[in-house]
Amino acid sequence: MKKKIKSILIINTGGGVGDAIQYVKLFKILNKEFQKIKIDYYSTDLNNFWFDNILKSLKPNNVNVIKDYPLHFGFRIKHFFLKKQYFRKKYDLIIDTQTKIRNTLIYKKIPHKVFLSFSARGILSNPIIFQKKQKHVQKRFVEYLENFLQKKINLETTKINVKNKYQNEANRLINNKNKYIGFSIKAGHPTRIKEFDINEIIKTAIFFKNKNYVPTFFLEEKHKKIINKITKKIPEAYFPEHKAKKEFKNPALVIALGKKMKFNISINNGVMHMLALSERKIFCFFDENSEKFKPIAKDALIYDCQKLNKKINLLKSKEIIKFITNNTKL
Repeated sequence: MKKKIKSILIINTGGGVGDAIQYVKLFKILNKEFQKIKIDYYSTDLNNFWFDNILKSLKPNNVNVIKDYPLHFGFRIKHFFLKKQYFRKKYDLIIDTQTKIRNTLIYKKIPHKVFLSFSARGILSNPIIFQKKQKHVQKRFVEYLENFLQKKINLETTKINVKNKYQNEANRLINNKNKYIGFSIKAGHPTRIKEFDINEIIKTAIFFKNKNYVPTFFLEEKHKKIINKITKKIPEAYFPEHKAKKEFKNPALVIALGKKMKFNISINNGVMHMLALSERKIFCFFDENSEKFKPIAKDALIYDCQKLNKKINLLKSKEIIKFITNNTKL
C-alpha cells in the first residue's frame, strides 16, 4: 500500500500562520516515508495562502496550495451539495487533520483510496483506525500515520534545514564575538491575552543584558510604539530583521537567526514555531492550549500558565527569569 501512495491531500482547518508552520515538519515526514509523491495542501486560512506567501521559503517543491475550494470549505452545510468539480480529483491518501464530524463527512466526498481522519477518534477513517484522542496537532498527525504505516516516526528529531543563503544572511547580521538571546513577544491575535506585560519583559531583557547578552527582538517594523519603548529603556537592544536585505525578510531567516541565539524566549505565536525549528533551546510561555500547540522539539521548555493558575500578562520578570535560569546555564 505504501508504494502505491503517490498523491496526498492534507486538510488543515487552522487559519493562522502559526497553524500553518506546524506542517513544515509534517511535509518532511511525508516526503521521507513516501517516494515521489505530490502533496496538495488546503487550509481554511481566509485565503491568506500562507505557503504561497509568507511561508513560501519553507514549502517543499512538491507541495501545491489549493486555492479553488470555497471559503470555509467543510464548515457549511451547503458544501454537501457543491458541484462535482470540487469532488473530481482522486487522491491515494487524504489526511483530514480536524475533528468536526460534519466537516469530515463533506471531505470524505472527495474521491480517495485511503482516508485518515481524527473525527470520532478515527471511526470515520477508511480503513477505520481507532485511536485515543490526542490534543496536539502534530502528534495526532504522526500517530495516525504511524498506525497506518505500522512503524514509529520520530517527530522531535525531524530537522528542518533552511537554504544556505538565509544562513549566510544570518551570519552577516550576527557578530559571533557577542552572545545573543532572542525574544518573541507579539501575538498574532491582539484580542487574546497571550502577551507579556511589556515592562516586565523589558526588565527581563535588562537582566540578560547585564549578563553580557545582547537582547535580540523578533519584531516587525510596524510595531513602532513597542520598538521605541524597548530602545528607550535598552539602547543595546537589537532588531536583526530590520537590518536584513529585503529579499531575505521571511520565516527562513528567522529560523537561521534563531540558530545564532544562545536560547530563545517566546509566547505562543507563529514566530515561536519558527524559532523552535532552529533547534536552539526555546522557552515557551503559554497562556493556554499548550497541549495542543507546544513545539515538539528536543529543547523546548514550556511554562504553562493555565496549569500553574497564572495569567501571562501578570507574570513578573522575576518569575520569567527564574524559569529560564533554573533550566539553563548562562
